[in-house]
Amino acid sequence: MDLREGRRIMSDTVDISVRGLRKVFDEGENEVLAIDKIDFEVKRSEILSVVGPSGCGKTTLLRLLQGLIEPSAGTITIDPKRRCAGTAYIQQSPALLPWRTVLQNAAIGLELKGRCTRDAIQGVSARLDRWELGQLVNQLTSKLSGGEKQRVDIIRSLESKPALLFCDEPFSAIDYITRFRLSTEFKKLCRLEEVTVVFVTHNIEDAIFLSDEIVVLSRRPARVVAIHRPRLEIGSEDALKCRESPSFEPLLKTILDQFEK
Repeated sequence: MDLREGRRIMSDTVDISVRGLRKVFDEGENEVLAIDKIDFEVKRSEILSVVGPSGCGKTTLLRLLQGLIEPSAGTITIDPKRRCAGTAYIQQSPALLPWRTVLQNAAIGLELKGRCTRDAIQGVSARLDRWELGQLVNQLTSKLSGGEKQRVDIIRSLESKPALLFCDEPFSAIDYITRFRLSTEFKKLCRLEEVTVVFVTHNIEDAIFLSDEIVVLSRRPARVVAIHRPRLEIGSEDALKCRESPSFEPLLKTILDQFEK
C-alpha cells in the first residue's frame, strides 16, 4: 500500500471473489432461500462493508465467506496465501475466556503464534489503554460490560495480525460517542497492518466512514441492490469529522432509499 499526496493508492489484487453465490437452508419439509446470485470482490487491504435490512442474510454471507457453512451454488475464491497468513473473526457476541483477565484475553492471538514477548505484551497493554480499557487489564472479562467485552474482542483479533478480518457488528454494544474514536482507531490500524476486511453492519454511517466499498443487500433472499465506493472529501480518517464531507449525507440518503425499495 502506497500513499501519494495524502491519498491511498488502492491495490488491484483481489483477495476475495464471490460469484453467483446462493444459499438454501432445509427446514424440515421447507426450503428457505437466504442468499441468491450474489457477486462482489474484495481487493487487497480494502475494507468492504455489507449493509442491508435486519434478517436479510448478512451474517449468513459472513459464515459462507469463512467456510463455516457450504454454499448451495456459486463460488467463493480466497487468495490461499492470504488465508494461510491468518484470519480473524469478530462476532456480535464476544467469545472471551471468562477465567482470564482482559490483558490475557487480548494477547491470546500472540500466544498461539508464539509472539508473546515482553514488548508485544506492552503493545497490547498500550492499545487497551487507547481503547479506554487501561484500568481493566487485570480484571476478569466475566466482570466487564457488553461494550467493554466487545472492545477486548476487537483488540484480540487485531493483535493476532490477520491478513483477513471478518467482522459481524463489532461496534453494536459500544456507546454512540465512544464508537467515533474507536472506529477511527480501527480504520487506522487496518490501514497500517494492510488487513483485508469484510465488515457486516446495520450502521450505514459506520459503513460510509470505514469502507472502500459498500455492498447493499435486499431483503431476503439477499441480492445485491447496489455497490458504492465512498469518496469523502473531508474527514476520511476521522469518524466524526467525515460527516462534514459534502458527499456524506447524499450517500447516506441514497443507501436509505435503497433499503426502502
